[in-house]
Amino acid sequence: MLRWYKPVPFSKLHVTDVPDLPGVYVLLRDPADISSVLKIGPARSLRSMYERELAIPDKGRGLHPQAMMFCETWADAEEAQRLIVAYRRKHGRSPVMNSQW
Repeated sequence: MLRWYKPVPFSKLHVTDVPDLPGVYVLLRDPADISSVLKIGPARSLRSMYERELAIPDKGRGLHPQAMMFCETWADAEEAQRLIVAYRRKHGRSPVMNSQW
């Protein structure tokens, strides 16, 4: 069973709140709403992924994530794929930022 951390808002103040370990991350549009999933993905370093997303400027598309939720796991790619499949099964589509189009 995966142990999920509470959503961490994107801010330079919270960089150290994210561990430098492999895991699965979920980008959220709204930190207060864990159902506002934009992307699910694997990360060899959750902190590096957080810093990368933090550095991307919002271009007014409305798809810029506001928070990242994550869990630590060594099987990051497999867990991410499993979560994407479960999301697709429930919602009939992949998360917006996981879509190829």
